[in-house]
Parts: sequence; structure tokens; C-alpha cells
Amino acid sequence: MSSRNEFLIALQFMTRLPVKGDLDFSEDSFARSARFYPAVGLVVGGITGVVYYLTWLFLPENVASIIAVLTAVALTAGLHEDGLADAADGLVGGRDRDHALAIMRDHQVGVYGALALIFAIGLQWAVLFDWPNWSVIWALIAGHAVSRHAIAEVIGRYDYARPDPAKFTRPSLGGEDLTYARLWLLGTLIGSVVLLGFWGTLTGLAFAALLGSGLAQVIQRKLGGYTGDCLGAVQQVTLIGFLLGASVWG
Repeated sequence: MSSRNEFLIALQFMTRLPVKGDLDFSEDSFARSARFYPAVGLVVGGITGVVYYLTWLFLPENVASIIAVLTAVALTAGLHEDGLADAADGLVGGRDRDHALAIMRDHQVGVYGALALIFAIGLQWAVLFDWPNWSVIWALIAGHAVSRHAIAEVIGRYDYARPDPAKFTRPSLGGEDLTYARLWLLGTLIGSVVLLGFWGTLTGLAFAALLGSGLAQVIQRKLGGYTGDCLGAVQQVTLIGFLLGASVWG
């Protein structure tokens, strides 16, 4: 399988960007495309960062901030936000594992899901609003890459929670693929140190790891594994963690 093919599969799955060309799609290539999730984050973060900076030049800061956040949502058609809402409803509202999984099957948004979305969008908006300079561009790029790498880490470390067959499973994302994803992450962090600064990168990564791994542990204890919704929740929480941490030095 070519790396280009797997990258385009990841891009097609995780975004609504037009992907042209015939893809050699199979369950194996789809599973292994997870190693390119950080690269997809670079694309989404890059577009979001540019939109933020251009709108910041011509519009009030609060408007530019919310446009940037909505740009990321539009690029993915709310894929991760939908997962966050469903996961919040299930993890908080579920009496036990089976009840939580059943709630997540129901895609109607409940109170906990709505609150999670409000806080997620609000926190991102607030961080960008209070951080109006060019370094925000790289913070968004790095944040989206780091948070999508977190998805690959969860897939590689934990089992799928549901009994039915899953497209994202640990056996299908081998150690070599996870190492490949980590190389993308390493390159992102090196660029972040150069463009965002050492301390901004370090605190961003620390906050992202703390919140992302913390949520992953909660998911593991509650469900005994992850679901697709949980992956979206981990992405959102990790992204917020990186932006919050990096903004300390912004």
C-alpha cells in the first residue's frame, strides 16, 4: 500500500476536503491510515490558522476567533464535536458500561452533550480571542496535529469497547504504524519549538497529555475500551489542552 493512498484515505475520512483520484480502499488500508492522522491535523490546523490570521487583520478579534473555530468544525463536518457530545452523554449519563454504550448509540444530543459542546467551543474561542498574534497560526496547526495523534495513540493502546466488529482496532494499527504517527508528531513539535517557542510547546504538550490521557483513562474504566465517539472526545479535549497550555506563553 502506498503512503499517499493511506494519507488520502485518512484525509477523506476525517475531513470534507475534496479528495480526487482512485483510492485503493480496503479494511487494512483504512485501519493503517490512522498513522497519518497527525498529518491530517496539520492540514486542518493550517487552513484554520490561515483563516484566523486573515480574518483577524480585517475583523474584530472576537469575530475572527469564532470564525477560526467554526472553520475547523466545517472542515470536518463536526465529526469530532459529534463524538464529544455523544461520549459526554454516555460517560456522564450512563449508569454502567452497557447503559453508557446504549446512550452513545442514540445520536440525539442530551444535556451533558450540549454542555460539553458549549464548553468546548467556548474555551477555544476564549483562548484565541485573548491571543491575537501570528503565533496563533502555529498553535492551531500544532494543536490539531497533536490532538489527532492522540486518536492514534488511543487506538494503539486500548481495545474497542463494543462486541461488534470495528474498523479501528488495536491489532490493525501495529507498532510500526504507531511509530510512524509519532514521527509526524515529533516533526510537528520541532516546528512548534521553532515557531511557537520552547515553553509554549512544552506547556501545550503537557496540558494536552494531561487532559487527553486523563479522559482516555476515564473511558477505559467506564467502558473497558473506546468507541468512535470516544475518539472524537479525546481529540477535542486534547486540542483544548494544547491551546490552553500554549496560550500561557503566547
